[in-house]
Amino acid sequence: MKKFAFFSILALGFGLASCDNDFDFPNPPGQSNPQEPIFETADLELTSGVNGIVNLDQVNNDNSLVALANVVTVENLPEDYQLSFVGQMATSDDFSNSFEFATSVADNIVYANPDDLDAGYHKFFNTIDPNAENTVNIRYKAYAVNGSATIRLGGENVYFCPMTATMTPLNPGFTVEEEYYLIGTCSNGAIDASKAIKLSNGGGSPYDNPEFSAVIKVSTDEADNGYQWAVVPRSTLTAGSGTIFGVSDSELATEREGFLSEYSSNPAYATITEAGPYQIIVNMRPDEDGLCSYKVINAVEQLYVIGTGCDWDFAKAQILQTSNNITYYGYAHLNTEFKLTVEPNWQATAYGSEEKGKLTTKPGDTNIKVDQNGDPIANALYWCDANLVDMDYALTKINTIAIIGDATVGEWVTETVMTPSADFLTWTLKTTLKDGVFKFRANNDWPINLGGSLQDLTLDGADIPAPLTGEVTITLDLSKLPYTATVVK
Repeated sequence: MKKFAFFSILALGFGLASCDNDFDFPNPPGQSNPQEPIFETADLELTSGVNGIVNLDQVNNDNSLVALANVVTVENLPEDYQLSFVGQMATSDDFSNSFEFATSVADNIVYANPDDLDAGYHKFFNTIDPNAENTVNIRYKAYAVNGSATIRLGGENVYFCPMTATMTPLNPGFTVEEEYYLIGTCSNGAIDASKAIKLSNGGGSPYDNPEFSAVIKVSTDEADNGYQWAVVPRSTLTAGSGTIFGVSDSELATEREGFLSEYSSNPAYATITEAGPYQIIVNMRPDEDGLCSYKVINAVEQLYVIGTGCDWDFAKAQILQTSNNITYYGYAHLNTEFKLTVEPNWQATAYGSEEKGKLTTKPGDTNIKVDQNGDPIANALYWCDANLVDMDYALTKINTIAIIGDATVGEWVTETVMTPSADFLTWTLKTTLKDGVFKFRANNDWPINLGGSLQDLTLDGADIPAPLTGEVTITLDLSKLPYTATVVK
């Protein structure tokens, strides 16, 4: 058996032994004074008390504590000392960047408050989804406590019962459903599933990504009568009744942005009074007042890429396309700097950048700099991505464009590279085609590939049947939309 000596509260003791625990004993301090009273101990052993997933919200609602560990063995601890533990939580088993939480011991069970564990959970996991399951590593510091004397058992580098626990966090106090829909003018003022317009979402948990949006087109007649809209969750649409989110202040119903609240508390719809395409964006995570936010913006059908690559000439500008009026993408010849505009003129909204990767509509010297691997010029063809909701952009330099497929000489194994024009907008190739299909792809990879019809090439489009066989010249035109290609003998 090992001997354990209690020193002062600042002193370290020799280690209490523990099965399956972590040990890194420091050298004991030299004895310059008569030895303090000592006692012998056979063991201190903890085991995990977690069975299944720890639902912190359920424990909290039951007004109870989380049972985390069991004290299996503790021997020869003097009667006037009590065991105490401090828990550590981390995402890695080396416990770097750990979070400490208090515990209590009753009937040889180590308990923790669900609020404390929830705080640690949110330190490591960026989610408020009450259904999100995440696993943490937990271990314990052990102490002997007698009044004001607190002595850590085993020394500062000894921890007990390393274990894992899978948890779901506390409920945030509100519900965000997976799907939301627009009703109002589009559904004749009723909760009609056949006419309601589904709002799109970027994916992931709606608690963590609560923005939903839809693009609508308001006719002149609808605008004259006032195009009304409200938001309902899928549960309401399915049941035919339930929660409806209308505008929170009827006097501000025609404002382009504001707040939504339950229709039962303020029976008013938001209203659009001018004809045109619009994008309605709602954030269904309520604020501290229980209100959800919304904004109505003019829907942008395409973006013009205007810069030194096209000599700042809108007539030669490339165009980025969209399928959802949120994300825009396409090829553009870039050189030094550029901007994105919603129309081919400077009177329209223009997007620049003050921070790499981020868009801004601030006027002035906010051109987007073309900087690829430290090259401030980077005169080349680029694949451009822009998101007008998240207000960010990304540029991918195009090093090669090639054809690949079983109709090509390299089949699906080796691509056949094309040759660009001086402005990188026309790519040509003399090659041999056989019966089969092919596609155009960039940078010897699949993230950027064009398929479908030679008269309308689209991102990730279908395989293209070879229109001719034998020796051919293939020409790919990326100067305008839609992208097209020709195959001639």
